[in-house]
Amino acid sequence: MKKYLLSFAVLSTAFFTACTTDNDKTPQTYPVASTSGVFVIGSGNLGKGIDGSLTYYDYATKSATKDIFSSVNGISLGKTANDVLRYGDKVYVVVDGENTVFVLNAKNMQRIRQINITGTDMLGETQGASPRRITAADDKIYVSTFGGYVAAIDTVNFELAAKYQVGSYPEGLVVNNGKLYVANSDYGNGNASISVIDLNTKASQILTDENIRNPQEIAVAGSDIYFLDYGQFGAAPTYAQEHAGVYRISSNGVKVIVPNATGMTCYDTKIYTFNDPYGATGGATYTVYDIQSDYSYNIDLKEIDSPAAIGFDPISNYLFVASRKMDGGYPSYSTDGYVNFYDTTFRKKGSFTCGVGPTRIAFNVGVKYVTY
Repeated sequence: MKKYLLSFAVLSTAFFTACTTDNDKTPQTYPVASTSGVFVIGSGNLGKGIDGSLTYYDYATKSATKDIFSSVNGISLGKTANDVLRYGDKVYVVVDGENTVFVLNAKNMQRIRQINITGTDMLGETQGASPRRITAADDKIYVSTFGGYVAAIDTVNFELAAKYQVGSYPEGLVVNNGKLYVANSDYGNGNASISVIDLNTKASQILTDENIRNPQEIAVAGSDIYFLDYGQFGAAPTYAQEHAGVYRISSNGVKVIVPNATGMTCYDTKIYTFNDPYGATGGATYTVYDIQSDYSYNIDLKEIDSPAAIGFDPISNYLFVASRKMDGGYPSYSTDGYVNFYDTTFRKKGSFTCGVGPTRIAFNVGVKYVTY
């Protein structure tokens, strides 16, 4: 079976298999992947002095703790939280405005370490400025920064294992088959690109195209690269967002596959998107694109005001969408948001409150042991 590795999450632990003969009736214990909850990053609102937050929804209790980091550790995440990842037995939270990656114990959310990405033992003040996004592979976390670099940090001693220069204003990144792929947004200024780095040879290349305008998310399936592009903003007075969508880079060049999308998450052979561009009217739309069949279809998700983040849990098969609340007919950037989740038929199954400015959804995927 062809294996697809996509950017939506890292299934965080190596799994071991065991087998028995037909005559062996002794019960055997097996490790299986299990999701115990959902993380939602709230970026806060820098202009209004609202710090970032980490909300956690627990599957067992069916309840959410709106800022579990502060509740457990007694301190704030600080300015502009931006990403979260469960990898191994730890949770990593990227905080842009503090130039920090917090390392948490996945069992109790207690702080283990605070990694200063601008420290002299990391990337330094210029290269490490504004850490943005995180992924993980082979016992390392990879953190992109607006300094134009990616830091590879080992997850045992939390030391800098390597650093990679990439393009301008990098955002999302993913590791697949020994290669690091990075979406270089250039902050929408017209010189965006995709970096591809061989982690074994250190060889790198920069992919450019007129259709790579402002890439944010990135995924890999087979030999093809998929990225969410925010496009460009039009002229006054509307400044309407144009050319936002999901694009594919293949041997045939760069092609749009979901022509209208401002949010994306991926798992296996599916890409789930929402489209709620700046300056648009009429409400958001939602689409599923099937990579294998090269076919997309619209889905109807109820009771979402202003979608801001999306994620798919491969264990529960629930689709989660975070939204801002409305205030006077406009999305609020200073009040708490909320998250709805939907089953495989896209019926709403539940909802919970999250912090201000929801921006990322990740899953608390670990291991549980079952005996047969």
